[in-house]
Amino acid sequence: MNMLTLVAATMLSMAAMKSDPMDNARKAFNNCMIETHNKAIDDKTPPNSFTKLADEACVTERGAYRDILIKSERSYGSNQNDAEKFANEEVQMIVDSIVSSFNENLENNAKLTPEK
Repeated sequence: MNMLTLVAATMLSMAAMKSDPMDNARKAFNNCMIETHNKAIDDKTPPNSFTKLADEACVTERGAYRDILIKSERSYGSNQNDAEKFANEEVQMIVDSIVSSFNENLENNAKLTPEK
């Protein structure tokens, strides 16, 4: 491996290690929702019950992700109302994705893999 390749590889690896608070908050919320999904698969939770469960799950992680989204949007000049609307939509997209996955996975007992 030549020196330039080694330097480039080291820089890429260091960039990957940098912590992104928003991405960390998103991952924490998503992984909590995945855990909720997987437990409900094990418990054979009916789809309509899972939808309610998903709407109420991961309160701490959901709040942290929502808060950081609002803060980010406000830093770009959004007003509080617009920032909250955007954050709520982003949170709901994760919830909807997990609910959709659950409905597809229940029949096959398929589980989701958490993000690393």
